[in-house]
Amino acid sequence: MEQITADDPIRRLREENRAEVVVYRKEDRDARFKQQRLCLQEVKELIADITIDEFKELVLRFKEKNPSLDTIKAIKNNCCTSTRAEAFFRTDGAFEALISIFIGKNANKQLEAAACLTNLACGSHKAAQRIIKRAGPYLVCFIGSGSCYLQDQCAWAVGNLADDCFDCFSLLKVQGIMPVLFTLLKSPSKEVIKSAVHALHACTKYGDPELGSIIFADSENLKNLLSLLQQNDVEKIILHNAAFTLSNICYLSSQHFEVSNEEIQIILNCLHKSISNCPVDISIALPMTRCLGFMTTRYEICHYLSEHSMFNFCATQIFRCEFDCLKVEFLWILTNIAVSGKIVLDVINMNSLLKILDTSLFFLDCSGVQVLYYLSTLATKSEDIIKILQQDDIIQRISPFLICGEKTLQQAAKTFFCVIRKQEFLHKNEVIITNELFASRPICM
Repeated sequence: MEQITADDPIRRLREENRAEVVVYRKEDRDARFKQQRLCLQEVKELIADITIDEFKELVLRFKEKNPSLDTIKAIKNNCCTSTRAEAFFRTDGAFEALISIFIGKNANKQLEAAACLTNLACGSHKAAQRIIKRAGPYLVCFIGSGSCYLQDQCAWAVGNLADDCFDCFSLLKVQGIMPVLFTLLKSPSKEVIKSAVHALHACTKYGDPELGSIIFADSENLKNLLSLLQQNDVEKIILHNAAFTLSNICYLSSQHFEVSNEEIQIILNCLHKSISNCPVDISIALPMTRCLGFMTTRYEICHYLSEHSMFNFCATQIFRCEFDCLKVEFLWILTNIAVSGKIVLDVINMNSLLKILDTSLFFLDCSGVQVLYYLSTLATKSEDIIKILQQDDIIQRISPFLICGEKTLQQAAKTFFCVIRKQEFLHKNEVIITNELFASRPICM
């Protein structure tokens, strides 16, 4: 083995890099703890200021045959950091002792144990998978048949677990989590509903195609979610999670289920309400816009929206607001409507489009794709628009996309130039925009 001296700069650099990685990982885990809701408010105690060694001694007491309620509470309240969560799992038998509480009949202990799992679920990926494999069935069971307090805590724990990664969500899906979460939307408890939509948001964000058949196996699932969005006395966080859950579901089902005019009207109402205030409520407006984007993959919906006065009002308001991201999302809807044979020209102007395009030139993100495809579509419908787009300053703005290095942007730019130059044929693998409707990109938040 090659001998390395104490002052070896390579070894020293490696050690420094390793130390930086360790610090980064710890900060990342701690940040994750801060982002999640930890203990249930009704049972939350003041967190004691104890050392890590004192916490380890507390966990050892937890392994007693019948740990007291106070001991479980103390562990729950003191595993709210990544360091202590790791210490808990490193204590042999501690996790099994926690799971054994769910087998008993003490509802108070089960509630505290579920709260403890909620906190531990904010830790490492390995810990999340371990919790799901051993405790997942109990969480699913209590969500389906427990008290409202237990349903609330278990649903939030599931949300934390599903939020970890797609693999964690997949394990929960196999255990039957989706149907029981949707049943909670009918709960009389606002706290239970808050936890349910938190979990549903986390479960639907991965775009799993198998979820479509699970969700729409019961027609009440979508109705209950839409009903929730129409209520006036609902917390902002509930509406936010419900709105993004709905947009994720619309992405999953855009090609697989019929949308009624009544359902479209509800989404339009929510969009209208969110953009009528100043400032615009972007947390609702953005997912509602995405819902319409996914729905306009169907020609009949494009025609319905193009003739709807509320939709035209929403379009006008959106292009007057300060959020370019919302305008970019709305362009997918207008592109699909234009492709379907309808055009909504009077709600925007070329200057607003080019302003969005200028922004995307700096970031080279997918916003440029929406703008370019919309401009291309408009050009196929009007000779006057082609003349505008052939101006030198516009050509100079768009030309950089041809060599930007991003395939989707380069493709969109090529399509744009082919259309405004009236070339009859595109290269073999290029998209002819006038032949198909485009769904909004599947960004699930």
